[in-house]
Amino acid sequence: MNTQQILEVIANLPETERRDLLARLRELYGTTPASTPKQIGMALDEWDGPADYLLVFDGGSQGNPGIGYGSYALFDSAHKGQVHRLSFDGQLTNNEAEYHTLLAALHDLQQRLGPQAADTTIEVRGDSSLVIEQVSGKWKAKDQRMRELRDEVRQALNRFKRFRLVQQPREDSVRVLGH
Repeated sequence: MNTQQILEVIANLPETERRDLLARLRELYGTTPASTPKQIGMALDEWDGPADYLLVFDGGSQGNPGIGYGSYALFDSAHKGQVHRLSFDGQLTNNEAEYHTLLAALHDLQQRLGPQAADTTIEVRGDSSLVIEQVSGKWKAKDQRMRELRDEVRQALNRFKRFRLVQQPREDSVRVLGH
């Protein structure tokens, strides 16, 4: 059994068993593995309720690689929010720009919430199959840069109480973000 298969088994455990297992790992090793079930999207199957915040993101580049750009919107439970536009230095691929946009949005929300982030649920929506599937653990990240970005996103997501990843159609991202 490889690491991904083990993580999938852990992610499918009932919540109390998963908590007990993670607590035991902390006791034995002083920490949990780098990719705990929460980080690979364990909330997907277990959490059906509304999120405290909705995050919609999209990124791209002019040329591939090229000048990177992105947009994200953060909405609270009262549906109040706004769109943020980003531009990135250096040459990025479309996928790298997607990851950098998601990271910027997660860091922005963490800054706004401060310590309350640990008690906050978020729903993350994007049209990038690659980002959503890699972060959720369904797809492997073969390239070292993609693995590093995926891991950084997982760490950022792990600072929230729960998260849900949703791939949405491109037209929904365009409707929300206006591009």
